[in-house]
Amino acid sequence: MSSPIEKDVVLKLSALEKTFEQGGRKLTIFKDLSLKVEKGEIVALVGQSGTGKSTLLQIAGLLDKPTGGQVSIDKKPAQSMNDLQRTKIRNEDIGFVYQFHHLLPEFDAVENVAMPLIIRGANRSESKDKAVAILKDLGLGERLDHRPARLSGGEQQRVAIARALVHNPKLLLADEPTGNLDPETSAGVFDMLMRQARERGIGALVATHNLQLADQMDRGLELKAGKIVPF
Repeated sequence: MSSPIEKDVVLKLSALEKTFEQGGRKLTIFKDLSLKVEKGEIVALVGQSGTGKSTLLQIAGLLDKPTGGQVSIDKKPAQSMNDLQRTKIRNEDIGFVYQFHHLLPEFDAVENVAMPLIIRGANRSESKDKAVAILKDLGLGERLDHRPARLSGGEQQRVAIARALVHNPKLLLADEPTGNLDPETSAGVFDMLMRQARERGIGALVATHNLQLADQMDRGLELKAGKIVPF
């Protein structure tokens, strides 16, 4: 039986190890690394460039596999999953936001946001209705039919956030989600991201170099010398 604490854990990394072969030598990115993110909790992940933050997020999002250790999403262990099962978990339980929005230039805002639902086989009309609703909630009601080239950087990133959240994931993974924006726009986009995560009860792990933004999250972790330490 799960303990009261464990039952709300949406991401659990246990004794992770990640190594690479480089020039005939084994390079260890991290070893014996463990962390948890609970439902509705927003956790900052900080650390110098090159410490492995992006690698850690890719492993947490089942886009990469650790050399050792365990990854569990909503208490489902990834080690026992095949590729199809891992893809299903990514599509249903995880939302991703990156520094660069990666929007499809030939589609408008609604189509970009609805795309993950349509790919999963959802009804196209219902998918677009859900996309419209979340875009309006993010203040983009006047930009629904705009393609990325006609949107500002902040608007593009809000579309990317809407795309990550439209399927109501349990876990949000964000890699420098405001790193490509000016300070004022960054603050506004970050506030919207925080509000959406809190209102939806989503657990979030957010990698950032911005210590001011990190201080606004529920908890801070630093990736340092291959270990996780409180920030």
